[in-house]
Amino acid sequence: MSSDSEQQPQIVSAESDLPRQVSEAVSEYHAKPGTIDTDTRLASAGETEAMWPGRPARRSVIRSLTRSDADTKSRKEAASYRGSSATSHTRRDLLTGDWTIFAPKRDQRPNDYEAAKQPSVATATAHSALEHPTSERPSVDAACPFCVGAENRTPEAVWSAKLGDQATAPLDSAATRFAGPAVEVVPGEQENWDVRVVPNKFPAVSPCDAEKGGHVDRHNLFPITDVVGGHEVIVESSLHAESITQYDPAMVYMTLLAFRDRIRHWRQVRGINYISVFKNCGPEAGASLRHSHSQLIATSLMPHHVRTTLLRCEHHRARTGCTLACDLLRAELAERSRVIDRTDSFVAFCPFASRFGGMIRLTSVEHQPHFDLMTETSLDQLSSFLWRVLCWVNEAFPGKAFNYLLHTCPPGGQQPEAFQWSLDVFPRLNKTAGFEWSCDCMINSLLPETAALRYREIARRHDPRNVLLTR
Repeated sequence: MSSDSEQQPQIVSAESDLPRQVSEAVSEYHAKPGTIDTDTRLASAGETEAMWPGRPARRSVIRSLTRSDADTKSRKEAASYRGSSATSHTRRDLLTGDWTIFAPKRDQRPNDYEAAKQPSVATATAHSALEHPTSERPSVDAACPFCVGAENRTPEAVWSAKLGDQATAPLDSAATRFAGPAVEVVPGEQENWDVRVVPNKFPAVSPCDAEKGGHVDRHNLFPITDVVGGHEVIVESSLHAESITQYDPAMVYMTLLAFRDRIRHWRQVRGINYISVFKNCGPEAGASLRHSHSQLIATSLMPHHVRTTLLRCEHHRARTGCTLACDLLRAELAERSRVIDRTDSFVAFCPFASRFGGMIRLTSVEHQPHFDLMTETSLDQLSSFLWRVLCWVNEAFPGKAFNYLLHTCPPGGQQPEAFQWSLDVFPRLNKTAGFEWSCDCMINSLLPETAALRYREIARRHDPRNVLLTR
């Protein structure tokens, strides 16, 4: 009978394989004594002898640089494709392994907050929506490109939804709530729309048909490639308001429908490896226009940290047979101290190792890798839950900007069952400073247990039925 270790598949991560790769590289280097790298050539004779015993140093750095065939090839590579101001492209930092997207056109987008930097009555009024998100009724702003009547100021819609009559029949005989609103969805423009999806006029990525095949430069030290995909704006209502909590939850439901349908669309596009759905509310969160909206970016680039997360999830499933996110959720529900609220289908909690103060994670109780496979009934229930969560954040931290990020299994994922979708909401309580930028390690001054307690008190005042179950 074989042992447990023999039954388990052997998993070797990229990090654990690095020492072997380094050892092989050094051995290969020693096997070619005629090859002298730039660091060795620029060192003094004594330094060269110390680094590589037995290897003579070049006497003239300038002459060696001139005569080196390798350096001539390197100079030719340096003169090759280095990106274009007309298209987006990515460059990789070999020290960190991270890719950076360069999108020259993004700086051309308008910014409502830049125009209102000087203190004025208008500025104070504009900020009142974040401070008191339910006090202002949405209306039409003639100057806003996202309001109804300004459709000619944006690209043509690729998706739109219109609210119909409210359904009056319960979902089932035992239901205490009614079915979701009737919604008319079309893959394009329609009159009297309520939620609308348009291509971003200032995209972070180039359209898929902009560069057939794209440019790829495999220079050893300066890797670069064109990044293509789609960048879309989800306008969350035809009326003007800065916070989504100023709208009826039906608008949130249609927004989630847009997320689902557009993720489905981009998942079928060849070459798309990653889809990001996110919302910026307030200037500190990265918003440039006040009208409540969210965004979707589908790219050919699989970000380094996403690939690492997928790898960790796949390793956990291979080792245990379970999904890592589901195991973490079961542990959170068992411990209770960070759980805020839950329904039969969804749960909201402050993650144990929250990167940001006041962060709330929403996810489904059942295992579900793909957000785009959710039904209308589930999205209707989630929309009500998400609307309540955003109200908690606004009440706990009034006037604070916030972001939310939707994580779903990317098209480039090899083992979807190892993933679990989630939606992270977090207010912008602290600024990212030098330490965080230097090592990508966040400092969070608000314990998730403390944040969860504050949210629970607010949630209990709003609706005590489900919150009591977490005590």
